[in-house]
Amino acid sequence: MGRNKDLREQFGKKLAYIRKRRNLSQIQLAEIVNKNFNYISRIECGKANITMKVLQLLADALDVDAKELFEF
Repeated sequence: MGRNKDLREQFGKKLAYIRKRRNLSQIQLAEIVNKNFNYISRIECGKANITMKVLQLLADALDVDAKELFEF
């Protein structure tokens, strides 16, 4: 996997950080983006891949530019 092997993990940590900064639970974020909260948990743990559509939904729900989720 090379130098990007921890990308999912880093993305997940950043997502959790921003979510918490917005005072949202995983359940609340999941409801906003119309996904199961287990999926949000798996993303934050670096266990799930996401699509561009989900990236857009998450960024919109958190009121951030999508690129901010990649600023580790």
